[in-house]
Amino acid sequence: MSLGAWIVIAAVVVGLLFAFVLRNPLPAPVVALALAACGAGIAWGGMLLRDDPPVAEVVAAVFVLGALVPAHVRIVLGPFGPRR
Repeated sequence: MSLGAWIVIAAVVVGLLFAFVLRNPLPAPVVALALAACGAGIAWGGMLLRDDPPVAEVVAAVFVLGALVPAHVRIVLGPFGPRR
C-alpha cells in the first residue's frame, strides 16, 4: 500500500478513537484539535493518492476537512469534553 493510504487509515483510526472513546473524558479543545488534525490527515493522505493534484486543491482540502471533521462529530455525536 502507498504512503497516502496509510496516512488515511491512521487518521481515520485515530479520529474514530477520539470521536467515540476520548470525546468525553478529554478537554474539549484537545478533542477538537485532534479531530481537526485527523481531518487534515485524511485530506492530505487522499491527495497523496492522486497523480499530481494542484497545490490550491491540496491546501483547500486540508483546511476544509480540518474544519468539517470536528464540526461533523460535534453535530452528530454531541458536545466535546466532560459532562457537567
